[in-house]
Amino acid sequence: MLRELLRTLLVSSPSWARRLGLAHENAAIAARHRRCAAAWAPHLAASREAILAAADRCLRRRAALVIGAGDCLDVPVAALAGRFEAVVLADVVLSPAARRCARRAPDRVRCLAWDATGALARLAAATPQADPAEIRRLFAEADPGPPPGGEPDLIVSANCISQLGLVPAHSLPAADRDSSFPDRCAEAAARRHLSWLAARPGVRVLIADAARLDVAPDGSILKRENLRARFGLRPPDRAWRWDLAPIPEWSPDFSRVHEVGAWFDGPQCPA
Repeated sequence: MLRELLRTLLVSSPSWARRLGLAHENAAIAARHRRCAAAWAPHLAASREAILAAADRCLRRRAALVIGAGDCLDVPVAALAGRFEAVVLADVVLSPAARRCARRAPDRVRCLAWDATGALARLAAATPQADPAEIRRLFAEADPGPPPGGEPDLIVSANCISQLGLVPAHSLPAADRDSSFPDRCAEAAARRHLSWLAARPGVRVLIADAARLDVAPDGSILKRENLRARFGLRPPDRAWRWDLAPIPEWSPDFSRVHEVGAWFDGPQCPA
């Protein structure tokens, strides 16, 4: 717990991001990776491979943008820096790990604080009595603006789409009054992110949760939550499983497993 608290102090983030719980979430993800590194390794490797496969589709290699860079565990930063003239690591919370990546290649890699939803500063300023429908509409309609650093040849949305609305919504009083409120915000933010990505002219790769599973010790599926259908995604071009929280990390009775997909779009990419 003390280590996570120290971590929240070391990250770079706007004050409103801290109020929405995003600095704490960044620390919690880093802590879970420390506890579950072996279980996470295949997923992280598959994510890095998908990103490099998308890079291979780029006709030009001037700039690459990674949205949701986090600790860059799932991002092959050095390989991207070897292929592109500039690499931007974007996130609301800039971790020490991401900043170290930038220091290793200061002529090629930059860290930029950026809100992919375009909604979070206004969300943090909302009153506790804010109407949940208005908050959801904010996620659905907010405009994050142009990509930080300009339009890149490659955009990577790195394992963040399902969390864009979910994590901040959980910090709001409306979540205490309505347990389904965070999921509705997550769907609105995810669909808005997809429309923003679709408007970009370069190669895009979306790496995202397609489903969340609760898996019993015998391998039977106790619960399945279909995020692909909820977000309106087509079948992925690549798919794999992420053992996010093996027993007893999430529960003594089941493991939390995510089905993850990679979707490629843009020039030289399948429709």
